[in-house]
Amino acid sequence: MSKLMLACCKVYISESRNRAALESIEQAAKLFSEAAIVNKFEDVTYNRVGYTVVSKLAPKPSSNSHPLKSTVFAMVKAAFENIDLDMHSGSHPRLGVVDHICFHPLASAPLDQVAEIAKSLAGDIGSDLQACSPYLFIWSCT
Repeated sequence: MSKLMLACCKVYISESRNRAALESIEQAAKLFSEAAIVNKFEDVTYNRVGYTVVSKLAPKPSSNSHPLKSTVFAMVKAAFENIDLDMHSGSHPRLGVVDHICFHPLASAPLDQVAEIAKSLAGDIGSDLQACSPYLFIWSCT
């Protein structure tokens, strides 16, 4: 019997008031049925939303075709396409449209497998979207 291996990703986006933008981001996530938004936290004062996305990990890792990575990439792309920071106001200091993305292993998932997904996502964001320079830290930067 194999152990359950899950990965979690927290995605923090600088928007909580623009309903059309949030709907676009959430629709992008729904394109990938193997990952799910399990929590959404909206802070209207900060004008920031935090999504928690979870998916299973395969026993044989492949960071290039992981549903969690694909889902988060689609959400980030939708955020870049639908949010104009020139029109943004909020009390939270922000780094950009997408403030922070962090990955966590859950259940018996190995940290190195989740770190590989984070590295692969950062590479795709940096090369495909060319909208920012991802910064990696801790295990994902080694």
